[in-house]
Amino acid sequence: MFRTSIPVVALVLAGPAVAQDSQWSFEASLYGWLPGASTTADTRFGTVESDTSGSDALSNLDMAFMGTFQARNGRWGVIGDLLYVDLGQSADSPLNLRFRDADVNLSMTAFSGYVTYRVHEENGVGVDIAGGFRYFDATLDTTLNSADARPDIHLDGSESWAVPLIGARAIVPFNDKWFGTGFADFGGTGNNDQTWQAFASVGYKFDERWSTQLGYRFMSVEKELDNADTTIDLSGLLLGVSVTF
Repeated sequence: MFRTSIPVVALVLAGPAVAQDSQWSFEASLYGWLPGASTTADTRFGTVESDTSGSDALSNLDMAFMGTFQARNGRWGVIGDLLYVDLGQSADSPLNLRFRDADVNLSMTAFSGYVTYRVHEENGVGVDIAGGFRYFDATLDTTLNSADARPDIHLDGSESWAVPLIGARAIVPFNDKWFGTGFADFGGTGNNDQTWQAFASVGYKFDERWSTQLGYRFMSVEKELDNADTTIDLSGLLLGVSVTF
């Protein structure tokens, strides 16, 4: 089993769109995200663990991208969210004296698609329910570095899969300038195939088109990769600028 924590720098395109009857509206946001991340996986050699905070992200990141775009027409909306991470990380050795440490490389693409429906809208407060899917394509390469003359052990696993999702979102204005946004979803097909995420932010409107948001996002993924039960967690603060059109 191995566990490694991997920080990510990400760019996110996201944001709440205002519902309008019989008219399309769009909103895109550009975020900087510097979270910590942790990955846990069971292997026949034991457990490899490492936790890295967001402050260590730049030294461990190979590449990361995260983008979301949404459109609304009346009560209905669609959202697409894309995440790509390519990360390399050193980790502690499994509970086995043969290995001194481990090197873990994770490459993962996750695309989430939602259809939303606004169930409540009053005095600027909007509440949406959502249904959709999340598609993953992940490759996890682990090298257990030998502590003696025996060769290193290489564990390579890759998998592509999709899971259904349900979710909800709330947009709450505090006054004419300040507002809050919250979003959460959950999906999966079984105990070893689950994913969920939560997002919350506070925003400020510069004018009718432009705004900024400061928030926190957490995403968790559980899946068996190469016969190893694996959990990947990404979390951290984000800051963004949004435009409505």
